[in-house]
Amino acid sequence: MTKKVAIIGAGVAGLASAIRLQHAGYEVEIYEKEAIAGGKMHRIEKDGFQFDLGPSIVMMPELYREIFELAGRNPDDYIPMERLDPMYSVFFGSGKQGYHEVSSDLVELMKTFEHASEKDAEGFLKYLQLIYERFMVAKNHFLQRPFRNKRDFYNPLTLYQALKLKTFDSADNFISKYVKNEQLKQMISFQTLYIGVSPYNGPSLYSMIPMIEFFYGIWFIKGGMYTMAKSMERLFLELGGKVFYHSSVEEIRIENQVATGIKVNGKEIPADKVICNADFPYAMKNLVKEDKAKGKYTDKKIDSMDYSCSCFIMYLGMNKKYEELKTAHSFFFGEELKKNLDDIFAGEKLENPSFYVYTASKLDPTLAPEGKD
Repeated sequence: MTKKVAIIGAGVAGLASAIRLQHAGYEVEIYEKEAIAGGKMHRIEKDGFQFDLGPSIVMMPELYREIFELAGRNPDDYIPMERLDPMYSVFFGSGKQGYHEVSSDLVELMKTFEHASEKDAEGFLKYLQLIYERFMVAKNHFLQRPFRNKRDFYNPLTLYQALKLKTFDSADNFISKYVKNEQLKQMISFQTLYIGVSPYNGPSLYSMIPMIEFFYGIWFIKGGMYTMAKSMERLFLELGGKVFYHSSVEEIRIENQVATGIKVNGKEIPADKVICNADFPYAMKNLVKEDKAKGKYTDKKIDSMDYSCSCFIMYLGMNKKYEELKTAHSFFFGEELKKNLDDIFAGEKLENPSFYVYTASKLDPTLAPEGKD
């Protein structure tokens, strides 16, 4: 008898899980409260403009392609990609104090560092070597390995590998040992902000993020990031899966510490397995009703947890093209980046902000009306 799996949320993780399970022979149903798939990889369409609401930078494209290859499909038929060069532009002091186009070609990138300082160029190579060694440890032992219980992590081999990661230093301190020029340092440390962590106090391990960009490039999916979500939904339906939209899950039904189904719009839906792709704090507070099933994650504990910083995002349909922006990804650093980030992370205020501009219509003009960005 085919086992039934109910998945809460048609976000990227929910869709990826659904595709894998449907391909493996399960009967999979996704219940999504919104009208379209994607979760945080959502989209707004208005007046001819198409805005990606979530992520905007594609790194390590083989991970995006993997889910389609698993199902025996050609990823290029679903998510056509192109590699960007230059990857992005960096402006300092609104461009008055400096401007760099950061190339995905390591030879060209070295010219940028050599132009600033040959010593820093030498240090940059040392940084790349050291962080690549840590990246390989993380890739082979941590990043794609499940840790289901304490013994999976707390064992001699895994702890030995964890020590190699040297996570105790901050990203900024680690990079400062090898690169002294302040602008160059900011160029290869700000990427920790992608995950809501300041480079000035986030672990040095996160400085592998710019290394991944330098080695493997930044990519663009034609049609914008929402193409990924839409294509995953398409693949799931092709495999025979079902998606129910406007279906808000009210409860995960649990009996004797085992999930037995879900409750949707007042109706109970039995399932052999339940996968929850809703945000963990929300799910524990609202979908898991029994205190015993919550375990240590009581409502009080959930409310007392620390969360990474939020983003303030504006979606702007402009009435012209911005030719002065040479790349789709542009980063503008204020004159005092450290003070700026300290204000956000510690002072809870925003003064002289640094910001990021994503102009997707530079890569795919169909995302905006003609003559507009």
